[in-house]
Amino acid sequence: MNAAGMQQERAGTLKRIEAAKKALGKDLIILAHFYQEDDIVQYADFVGDSLQLAQAASMQKDARYIVFCAVSFMAEMARIICLPEQEVLHPEPDARCPLADMAAIEKVEAVWETLKAAGKKIIPVVYVNSNADLKAFCGRHGGLVCTSSNAEKVFSHVFSQGASLFFFPDENLGRNTARRLGIKDSEIVLRDPSSRSDDTDRGRMEKARMFLWKGYCYVHTEFLPSDIMRVKDRYEGIRVVVHPECTPEVVSLSDYAGSTAFIKDIVEKSGPGTKWAIGTELNFVNRIKNGNPDKLVVPLRESGCSEMSKVTPQKLLAVLEGLLDNRYPGRVAVEDSVAKDAKAALKRMLEVS
Repeated sequence: MNAAGMQQERAGTLKRIEAAKKALGKDLIILAHFYQEDDIVQYADFVGDSLQLAQAASMQKDARYIVFCAVSFMAEMARIICLPEQEVLHPEPDARCPLADMAAIEKVEAVWETLKAAGKKIIPVVYVNSNADLKAFCGRHGGLVCTSSNAEKVFSHVFSQGASLFFFPDENLGRNTARRLGIKDSEIVLRDPSSRSDDTDRGRMEKARMFLWKGYCYVHTEFLPSDIMRVKDRYEGIRVVVHPECTPEVVSLSDYAGSTAFIKDIVEKSGPGTKWAIGTELNFVNRIKNGNPDKLVVPLRESGCSEMSKVTPQKLLAVLEGLLDNRYPGRVAVEDSVAKDAKAALKRMLEVS
């Protein structure tokens, strides 16, 4: 198909999405993550980061259908939070977060058993970028979920209980948050389930304030210190803001670090003529660039999430027209026992936030 034909097909798809959304009316709520493409975002009732979307999902009491445009763990989170009679649907169930899949429940439970042997109070905290069974694990053991927006609050809450913290699966978010709270690297023990040489010296375990899982986001670990040097050399007076899933080396060289909501806010509130290099997912950076024509906005490096891009207008259309036909394509289901425990961990997070 040539370019003109592709454009015509796109226009037809978008027109059908608009018509289906109008027909479903108040029965439908569409949630979309910041990293989604513009053709998805334009039809979303709520756009945000993980914390904002969790809060939005928890407040949808009247909608019959909640369509979540993101990766699978976010749709699972909505299913856990929303009312049982509501249908939660995901346009592409195979859109998964590689970071979330870096921690399997069997390995997490095995590490937990070794940590308990240290004989100290430990509270587990799981990053929202995780599968439902890991959130349920935290719920069963008095733990919480956190997002990049509220990690500092959640970590501080754990430490206020006189406990050490077991955080998984993102090592970089854990280390960056720990540094902001004044925790030294010597007070952190890294657990790498893929290695036989875990940092588990008993003396260090007894003194540790934090136990970290060795996981990472491939989108954010692509950013390098040399990228910061490059944009600083090219653009005089440019400020660098990055996501805390970046490595500690990148975060320490940046002017600011924060969640996608933080990044959006700090750029939008800056004055005309300011210059920004942003280290996070490319779709989001381009949207900020287009929304702030009075500023210079450039990606620190072009790094996109291929999993988020699996949610396409065609797949969103299939869900919406399926609902009009009394079908539920992409229906999200979470086992009741898992949902109950995961909801407890999410509820604790929302209470702290």
